[in-house]
Amino acid sequence: MMSAATSSDSIAINIVLAAAISPFFSCLFVGLRFYTARTILRKIHKDDWLILIALVFAIGFSITECIHTRYGLGYHLLDVLMMDPSPMEGYMIIGGIPSAITTYSSILFTKASILFFYLRFSTSRAFQYAVYLVLFVTVSYCTVGITTILYSCQPISKFWTFGEGTCIEASPIYSALVALNVATDVVILTLPFWILRPLRAGVVQKTAIGAILGTGGFVLGVSIFRLVIVIRGKDDWDFTYRHAINFMWGLIEHNVAIICACLPCLRALASRFFPALFTSTRSDGGTSTTSSIPDPRPRRPPMEERDPVIGDEEGKSILEVSPINTSWSGRRDRGQVLGSPSQVV
Repeated sequence: MMSAATSSDSIAINIVLAAAISPFFSCLFVGLRFYTARTILRKIHKDDWLILIALVFAIGFSITECIHTRYGLGYHLLDVLMMDPSPMEGYMIIGGIPSAITTYSSILFTKASILFFYLRFSTSRAFQYAVYLVLFVTVSYCTVGITTILYSCQPISKFWTFGEGTCIEASPIYSALVALNVATDVVILTLPFWILRPLRAGVVQKTAIGAILGTGGFVLGVSIFRLVIVIRGKDDWDFTYRHAINFMWGLIEHNVAIICACLPCLRALASRFFPALFTSTRSDGGTSTTSSIPDPRPRRPPMEERDPVIGDEEGKSILEVSPINTSWSGRRDRGQVLGSPSQVV
């Protein structure tokens, strides 16, 4: 195994820090999401359980990469080979099996959580088909990523023993997987605007909802950055160092994606403890009055005052409303659905 003193140019410590810090925040937000769903909204949905599974795999990925650094991840390949070439077998096993399983499973369940969250806010058949199509693509490429080790080398042990056998060129596969990750990120980020399009809200309301959706833009940016790293480094022989950069940003991406998936679910919690942040201003006969959005459980507010992103005492989740909704002007329009899910992986 590698020692921390092996190379002065090591970034292994960066991986350990990313693996230790980023899951702390994702655990915090998932905990708040479940507190909101159970205590305030009084209903836990399928997407809540999916994001919890994604968190488990994200933590598993963090632990795996910390162990990975003990086998050379984050060090230059020459330093690893000069000091002790024996860790390379362990390096390849960890990279090919537990790393692949945890990283692609975290991606899969995070995106599945977001997509099932979207399905709660539109009765449009076309929108539902689009969501299921993205889910199918996500399941497909994540399955390929998890099982790559099964078909990349013959025999399979050739992947980590460097013995007799043959291996296919894996760089195009990994580049395609990262590219599909970016493509699905883009689609997931833009899907909610399908819901926003018929929303009869003012500019301020739509801007606020768009800001929530835009939180996923950071995750998309990290995905694109990782794609560039993979493409530019495909012929780089110093893979123990190059992989470290990709894995480090992967740790950050997975956990930030989980946080972004939880953000729209915390509006009810924020309005409960910080009601001053969610005030509504309306004009009556030329007189402007400002009132805080009330606690949803003590009383059921009139339809025209109800905030569609808070939920009510009957267990409706954030942004969830019936197929017959009240517009911002107070009139009822059949088939209009209000919703503002967010985020991308």
